[in-house]
Amino acid sequence: MVGVSVTRVLLPALLLAGSGVVAVGATAGPAFACPEGHPSLSRQSMRADDVFSGTVAERTEQSRTVVYTVTVDRVYKGDLDTVDATVRTQAAARACGLPDLRPGDDYVFFTTGADLETTSTSGTAPATDSRVARVERLLGAGRSVAPVEPAKATFTRVAGARTSFERVAAPGAALVIVGLLGLLLVAGLGRRRA
Repeated sequence: MVGVSVTRVLLPALLLAGSGVVAVGATAGPAFACPEGHPSLSRQSMRADDVFSGTVAERTEQSRTVVYTVTVDRVYKGDLDTVDATVRTQAAARACGLPDLRPGDDYVFFTTGADLETTSTSGTAPATDSRVARVERLLGAGRSVAPVEPAKATFTRVAGARTSFERVAAPGAALVIVGLLGLLLVAGLGRRRA
């Protein structure tokens, strides 16, 4: 009987203690660091959806993400067609983020996805002459991203068309005549009622 009562007390205590260990392990979060070493530049180029060079214009932090506004100079890979791009990265370096890119400095960005996400292992680095030369050897000279200028309206004179005062004034004169006729009609209806 004593063995049964001890089991009834110890079994729930052991289960509770075991679940506490599991709960602590589940909430502690990942205890990983960004992996050592980096893939080769050719491998980083293959993995990237977009590769471009540009200057960091602005840095903002949103929750656990750092957002860079980048003035794009050249596009080496991808469909990027805007002068101002928004690049995102993790705010923590241990999560492979690049939180310390400095506004005003030039970088070559290797990004993935529509949000242009980058990491410390993706290949994003300062745009040194040697780095740019290596990227150009792999991906070509790239293309410039020029701002799209609005189209200017051009007017072409139609051959044989005349622009006389009568032609320009005719629509206004017609409106005046219609207005006068309307006044006469309203005045005539007013006299009948009286």
